[in-house]
Amino acid sequence: MEKQYFDNTFLARWISGELSHEEIEVFKKSKDYPLFKKINEASQTFENPLFDADALFNKMEQRRSTQEQKIKPQVIKLIPNWAYGVAASVIIAFGIFYVINMASHYQTDFNDQLAVVLPDHSKVELNSNSQLDFKSRQWEDNREVMLNGEAFFDVEKGKSFNVHTNQGIIEVLGTEFNVISRDNYFEVQCHEGRVRVSSSTTNKELILLPGNAVRVINNTDLEAWDFTQTKPNWLLNESTFVNMPLSQVIIALENQFKVTFDISKIDTNNRFTGGFSHKDLKLALKTVFIPMEISYKANDENTIILLN
Repeated sequence: MEKQYFDNTFLARWISGELSHEEIEVFKKSKDYPLFKKINEASQTFENPLFDADALFNKMEQRRSTQEQKIKPQVIKLIPNWAYGVAASVIIAFGIFYVINMASHYQTDFNDQLAVVLPDHSKVELNSNSQLDFKSRQWEDNREVMLNGEAFFDVEKGKSFNVHTNQGIIEVLGTEFNVISRDNYFEVQCHEGRVRVSSSTTNKELILLPGNAVRVINNTDLEAWDFTQTKPNWLLNESTFVNMPLSQVIIALENQFKVTFDISKIDTNNRFTGGFSHKDLKLALKTVFIPMEISYKANDENTIILLN
């Protein structure tokens, strides 16, 4: 067996669909690939409730030892010794990924960002307090991701690519776009290429071109507007808004600075146009609330009371 494929990490990455295109092409040309493929395909027939990785590993090790003791010098083994170890490694790795439903999960914390590279080399930048899920092993047949929060997508040209949220679906073909999906709020901005947006709450569909944006607030009708930024400003540690409901601006502040706002004394349906820096909470509060004629005070370390 070729040494580079004896690494369990390599096999696990292959099973989970995380190998690069170059690694896959080289692997397919190797003499070991057909056997690995058969072992992997056979492992998929296991039912999850009966799967016991340790028992399988021990059974295969015992089987290998027994066969080694019984084998005669003139007999040519059809399967080399290392194949049993590889089979056990593949099956164990498969069982681990099967248990987690063959899914990749990424999540950011408050005041955090994360870059994710998808199996087709598309790139996703997750904004703070957001999560992304996709089935990496089934990617070729299922180029779909689930998003909750905010993310910027740079999609490789090729087959269709879908982003699913609780409030709508975005379908693209090689493009750049930004998505926000939170409770009672859904927004898509197209920065490059072409985006089809389907709103599940309004049952409407819209095609976006570069500079086009659309949003749905509280499950009401679609709102459309235009913008000029080539990339979302949050990638540069600054959030900007155009006629945004104040409630969503406050959520953005909470996500970036890990604070809580008491909004019981203000009207969060008012709209805000402007922005704030992610680097300084005091400065961010001034740039958002002074133009809105809203005063604020802190009653403890993490709670800020807003007052008209």
